[in-house]
Amino acid sequence: MDNNILSFLGLMHKAGSLALGGENAYDAARTHRARLLVLAEDCGPNTAAQIRSAARQAEAPIAHLPCTKAALGGALGQRECAALAVTDTGFALSLCRKCGWPAQAEQLEARLAREKKRKQKKIDRTAAKRAGTDTRKGGNNL
Repeated sequence: MDNNILSFLGLMHKAGSLALGGENAYDAARTHRARLLVLAEDCGPNTAAQIRSAARQAEAPIAHLPCTKAALGGALGQRECAALAVTDTGFALSLCRKCGWPAQAEQLEARLAREKKRKQKKIDRTAAKRAGTDTRKGGNNL
């Protein structure tokens, strides 16, 4: 396992963009906050099945890290970590690119494009409202 990837996961953890552990990753996926679900190579079959089910429900990509639970947990300041969820799209995309997961990266690039488009629409509406040219129902047309 590349030490840079484990360091990058530590950075994401410090930024608050990870849900650590099987239960937390499952909850993040169930509430549609998970952008990428990651499993350690030696995670248990029940944890893997639970995460796969959550990934299907949330339509989030799933990936396997080539490291043990102990190595993954050590990088994140815990004893062990079998599964985690990345809750930030940019971080998830960067992790996919670093690990060489093209299918997951493609799915995340499409999601990031949708998020940027939605954010730009919100900015445009706010600017139109401030300028007094909001044409939506209830807008101010001066």
